[in-house]
Amino acid sequence: MLTWLLQVSKNSQNPMLFLIGIGSLYITGVVLLAAVVWKFYQYREVKPALEKQRKHFFSTREMLILVLILFPFWIGSFGQVHLPQIAYYFFFTIGIICVIFATVWHILAKFNIGRLWSDGIEIKEKHPLQTTGAYSLARHPMYASLLLWCWGGSLIMANAITFLLVSLVFLPLMVYRAKAEEAWLLQKNPDYAFYQNNVKMLTVTISGGWSFIVRLILALALCYFTAVHQITLTVLGALVFVLLYLGYSLVPEKTAFSYRSKSGMIAVFGLLGLYVHPVFFYFFYVIVAMCLYGLKWNCPCMLVYEKYHGCPCFMLIKKCKLRRLG
Repeated sequence: MLTWLLQVSKNSQNPMLFLIGIGSLYITGVVLLAAVVWKFYQYREVKPALEKQRKHFFSTREMLILVLILFPFWIGSFGQVHLPQIAYYFFFTIGIICVIFATVWHILAKFNIGRLWSDGIEIKEKHPLQTTGAYSLARHPMYASLLLWCWGGSLIMANAITFLLVSLVFLPLMVYRAKAEEAWLLQKNPDYAFYQNNVKMLTVTISGGWSFIVRLILALALCYFTAVHQITLTVLGALVFVLLYLGYSLVPEKTAFSYRSKSGMIAVFGLLGLYVHPVFFYFFYVIVAMCLYGLKWNCPCMLVYEKYHGCPCFMLIKKCKLRRLG
C-alpha cells in the first residue's frame, strides 16, 4: 500500500504534501465511516416511538457513494491544478484544518443527537429541539461537517474536479434533504423558527473572537496574494469560495452580507486583472482595506446592508422582473 502511494504521489504537484494529505483523508474517512456504522447499530438496538416517518432518496448510502467517488480523483491527481507554491501551502493548511475540524464536529454531532438519529426523515414522539453542542454551530451539523470535510479534502489535494462535484452536486442535494427535514421540524416545534434565524443551516456559525481572527487572517492573505501578484484563475476561485463560505457563516448578518459582496467584487476585479489588464489587481487593496476596516467599524458593504437589508442591485433587478411579469 505504501509503495503504491509513493508511486502515485509522483503525479502530484508536491509528493510529500500529497502523502500527508491523502493519509489524513484516509484516516479521517475511516473514523467517519465507523461513526456511521455505530449509529446504524444503535438505531437497530433502540427504536423510539415515531409520529412521522418517510424515506428520502438522498440517504446515508448515497452520501457515502458520493464521498467514495472523490477518492479516485484525489489518489490519481485527476483534476489537480498547479498552484503557486505559497498558495498551495496556504490552501493545503486550510484544508487540513477543515478536515480535522469537520471530523471532530461530525463525531460530536452524532453523540449529541443520541436516539434522535435516523437514516430517513423521522419525527419521534416527544421530539426535543436539539440546539446545543455541535448543533450550536449549524442546524444540520452532520451534513455541514461532511460538506466541510469534502471541501477541505479538495483544498488539500488542490483538486478542481472534486471541488466542483461537491459544490454543484453534493451541496444542492444536502440543501434539499435539510429543507425536507426542517419542514417537519417546524410543524412539530414552532420554536424551530427562532433557531433557524440564529444558527446557519450548512456552514459553521462564526461569531465573536473567532470571527475577528478568521477575518484578519483572510485579509492578510488577500494582501499578500495581491502584493506578490500570485493570483491565478485557480487561486481566484479558491479565494472567492473562502469568502462565500464566510458570507454564509459569519454573524451578524450584515458582516456575512459584506463578505458575500466582497466575493463578487474579487471575482470581477480578479477576472479583469487576469484577462484585461493587471492594473485591476490594485482594486484588491481596496477590498483588503475594507476587510481590515470592517474588523472594528462598518465597511461600505455593511452600511449598504444597514440601509437596504440586501443588495440594491439585485433588488432593482427583482423589481424589473416583477414589473415585466405584471
